[in-house]
Amino acid sequence: MSQPQKPALETPRLTLSLLATTDLHGALNSYDYFTDQPGVFPSLTRIATLIHAARAETPNTLLLDNGDFLQGTPLADLISDRSPEGLTHPLVRAMNLLKYDAVAMGNHEFDVELAPLIDILKQIEAPRLCANLTTTPQAPKGLAECWTPHVILERNVSDDSGTVHTLRVGLFGILPPQMLSWDHSRVGGKLTAEDSVTAARRAIETLRLENVDLTIGLAHTGLSAAPSRDGMENAGRQIAAIDGLNVLILGHTHLLFPGPSQPEHPDINPATATVCGTPTMQPGANGGWLGRMDLTLAQENGRWQVTTHKVTLLDATQVPEDPALKKALAPSHDWALAQLRQPLGRISQPLHSGLAMLPGCATVRIVADALGQHVAVAQEGSDWSDLPLLVASAPQKCGGRSGPDHFTRIPAGEVALNHVSDLQFFPNDVSALRLTGAELAEWLEMSAGFYLQIHPGKADQPLCHPDFPVYNFDTIFGLTYEIDLSQPARYAPDGTLANPEARRIRNLAWQGKPLAPQQPFALAVNNYRAGGGGNFPNASPERILLKDQTSIRDLLVDAFSNGDPSLSETPTPASFTPIPGATALFETSPDMRQMIEDTLDDRLELVRETPDGFLQLRLHFT
Repeated sequence: MSQPQKPALETPRLTLSLLATTDLHGALNSYDYFTDQPGVFPSLTRIATLIHAARAETPNTLLLDNGDFLQGTPLADLISDRSPEGLTHPLVRAMNLLKYDAVAMGNHEFDVELAPLIDILKQIEAPRLCANLTTTPQAPKGLAECWTPHVILERNVSDDSGTVHTLRVGLFGILPPQMLSWDHSRVGGKLTAEDSVTAARRAIETLRLENVDLTIGLAHTGLSAAPSRDGMENAGRQIAAIDGLNVLILGHTHLLFPGPSQPEHPDINPATATVCGTPTMQPGANGGWLGRMDLTLAQENGRWQVTTHKVTLLDATQVPEDPALKKALAPSHDWALAQLRQPLGRISQPLHSGLAMLPGCATVRIVADALGQHVAVAQEGSDWSDLPLLVASAPQKCGGRSGPDHFTRIPAGEVALNHVSDLQFFPNDVSALRLTGAELAEWLEMSAGFYLQIHPGKADQPLCHPDFPVYNFDTIFGLTYEIDLSQPARYAPDGTLANPEARRIRNLAWQGKPLAPQQPFALAVNNYRAGGGGNFPNASPERILLKDQTSIRDLLVDAFSNGDPSLSETPTPASFTPIPGATALFETSPDMRQMIEDTLDDRLELVRETPDGFLQLRLHFT
């Protein structure tokens, strides 16, 4: 008699949920520290509610962060800079309370001075990851221990039948190698940065040799349709193509994936949430979203394989704040408000960045005044004291992808520290570069790439290039010039020479005379621009005349304490060349309505409020 056959064992299967944040930028509480107002704002306290719900629903979860968690709000920036005695950094409190499993380094972490940065990072209990950043012998003590290239997490997970398995998850991090230039004033000579694709490939191979079950890339980089090249800032597509990578989490560009606004390329597939066939997600920025990727893993021949994946981007503004995290952050919150509310001075005219995408905005001029005055003092007695001094300044909070609330608003009356942070959003330091007249002309051509081409006789053309950040729209004070938008842009947003024959800058002059191409100048800039941030031609560390770790925010504190910067009479350097019969549309803050209605500027006309909350204006070029 034949023996009855045993039923075949079913293949073990399990679900693993990856929860991810990226580009938090200090958005810990649902509070607007710039205007000192509570509200329904994106925040980690709201994301925490989503995290708890996901963990309650799925027993197998990993919580990950993809970098740029420190810089961006006065709450985080003030405590990073001042390290108040006895107060744990709120980012540390939050990450440890939520029990993050791993954290990748982003470039903006290095906006913090290295001494407090070391202290902050070492308090984060989760592994900190970065595979393409290495310290040099000149680095301060303790910096090398702040991150590791990769980590293997061993987690006990339950399959669909309840059987427990040990899953070995390998993770690595990378960030844009350009951070070495962007933060040269702090990290120059102390760190080296490798091409992110090269570092990712090495990390993936190392993890493969360690027999991990799953390899996850925490890539603080975005997607690009551009051809591959060494040192790419946004190399997500190239990393996704590396054999052996199971999951990719992106960041840096503040976009959603799957979602709109990502570049179009055959390898980028929002419908399947894959890049080069690799399951991928990017959960926005500023505490707005929790990324969730549900992976189904099946065990075949003793090894786990990803069989399906599903990506969901959860909107944090749709849920309440987590009371436990909010309570834990209360001491830092209260301390920060006490600091921010300290009065500095008074201004007689309101300041608003609602028109900062046009020449002549007072918020840009005030920053330029403070920066130029400081550099002029530093120039005295230097070996470059004979150079004429110019100043470059750009808008900082001006809507765009950050939404209709992302504008500087300072009412007339008393000014406090929160207003300075609103005006100088980024924690930049002071620098100066040596440039010739011809190089300044190229600089302005790059800046003018912020605008799209405007054709004569055509109505309601889009004004601003959607891929050109407004903080790269430099005005150079001390010169005069016109911007002729009837011409195509000479430079693309990434700094490549797009139209070599094109010239938008007209009638460029210094002291009333045409700018001499060989005339040398000193150009006061922030440290981000001096290190190459924004891809401006001839902006590089070897051009630096002054590397001063004085914060531009501190210069503005002095400016508001010693007078009324709103009364600045510094002339506007730039204007648009008339374009017959042409109009263009752009979007601004909805609270600019009354100001536009009251203005005598007949170039501007109200059009409508857009579905996403902006106020649309029409600009006449005649």
